[in-house]
Amino acid sequence: MKIVFCNIVWMKKYKGITDSDKPKYCGEYVSEQNAGSDIFNFSEYNGKCYGYVLQEGDLVLPGQSAGDQNPDSDHKDDSDPDKDSTIDDYLVVWCAGKDKNSMRIVGWYKNAVLYKKEQYQPSFTNPEYELDYFFEADSKDCVLLPESKRVFKMERAEKSGKGRGFGRGNVWFADSPYAQTELVPEVVKYIESYDGPRENFVLTDEMIHALPEAAPGAAREELVKNGLRFFEEENYLAALQWFNAARQMKESMDVVYFTAYCLYHLAAFDQALLLLGKCLQANPDIPSVIELVAFCSDMIGDWEKTMEYLEKLNALTRDEDAKKEIQNTLLEMHAFLDE
Repeated sequence: MKIVFCNIVWMKKYKGITDSDKPKYCGEYVSEQNAGSDIFNFSEYNGKCYGYVLQEGDLVLPGQSAGDQNPDSDHKDDSDPDKDSTIDDYLVVWCAGKDKNSMRIVGWYKNAVLYKKEQYQPSFTNPEYELDYFFEADSKDCVLLPESKRVFKMERAEKSGKGRGFGRGNVWFADSPYAQTELVPEVVKYIESYDGPRENFVLTDEMIHALPEAAPGAAREELVKNGLRFFEEENYLAALQWFNAARQMKESMDVVYFTAYCLYHLAAFDQALLLLGKCLQANPDIPSVIELVAFCSDMIGDWEKTMEYLEKLNALTRDEDAKKEIQNTLLEMHAFLDE
């Protein structure tokens, strides 16, 4: 089994820093300025989680030097000079120090893709959605343990002995005889047998198409009103249900748009774009729809489409400050892509 252990900061949710969830490293708080992208390791993002670990340079697999190619790679295109840059089907075990003396398994990714080089995907319309990562996995294959369930202890080699835990770095491929014969089987058994709750949010198809329990018998106007109320409260999952009920009764483009906007806030960008396509077919010149198409396209890295719709939005916008902001975003995108 291809397995890697990664040491990251300790958090409750790994969905960014909030007043109630601040990262700690070995018991010491990490400032927002010094925090790495591992604070987002269990954030739902278009059906995936993107995992970061603080690492200097490329990930080097056991038995390789920094310049070696990986013979186990599933990507074998001889025309690609970077053909061995990814490896599929890794089990990524995330560990963190609850305090200076206790490191625990906090969660894992199954069936993950490992990138030997650090990956970066900018977000030009909303910097909060930038991606910085070494690992990628379907969110349904990712489990973040609640703090009360983080009971599996991990060790540092300096305390337990060489090959029995993390060395000086934050990445350990557990390639020692002890790890392969004793620790890894124990960890795999623990992960496979875990049937408790997960702390991370996973957006399922059932959630996307769900209806509110109180919907039967309600007038369509009431359904839309409730959807807008929850939307304003930033309860996008509840708002989505009420808009779904309204669309089931009668589909109008304003409700389709707000449904797409809920999906955008739930980081379901592909799903949002499908609905926005309907809005564009009905009327291709609505600024709010064009703007949301540009936003969603940006989040999935489709920057040609992002620029196309920002240009359309710029042509329709009359406010000079708004036009300047759009133009600055376009200049930033062109500069990045030219580079």
